[in-house]
Amino acid sequence: MANLHLFEIGYKSGIADPVGQGLKSDIEHLRLAVVKKVASAQLYKVSGTLSTDSKQRIARDLLCDPILNESREKQSKTKFMVIDVWYKAGVTDVVGDSVKKGIEDLDIHGVQDVRTGMRYHLEGVTKKEVAEKIALALLVNPLVHDLTIHAD
Repeated sequence: MANLHLFEIGYKSGIADPVGQGLKSDIEHLRLAVVKKVASAQLYKVSGTLSTDSKQRIARDLLCDPILNESREKQSKTKFMVIDVWYKAGVTDVVGDSVKKGIEDLDIHGVQDVRTGMRYHLEGVTKKEVAEKIALALLVNPLVHDLTIHAD
């Protein structure tokens, strides 16, 4: 069975996050919650056998723009809710297919599948119910997306 490797690619500190800023504005406009900050990140779930060096090369040479992005292990010590949105199994993920091809072009082998998603860190939101209300109103189409909400 293949291993699962999760890559979280977000904006570097000091770089504007237009997706996060837009979501924060939408949340405030619809009066769904009071949020201090929203940070967005691309998620990549890679199924396969990868060495530590291969994972670093994938993040550095394929997934990150060296000026804008960084690969994250953990966001911060601030408590907030996190919303992860993924395509459901069976829904075509063309970006995932492109990333898989890019990994092969890096001459890295052993990857069976790549799925993509988005992560939203909601600073100031502490209740799962509020995060779920935000997700259902603004982020998720239940027909094509799976949703995970957790505290970070």
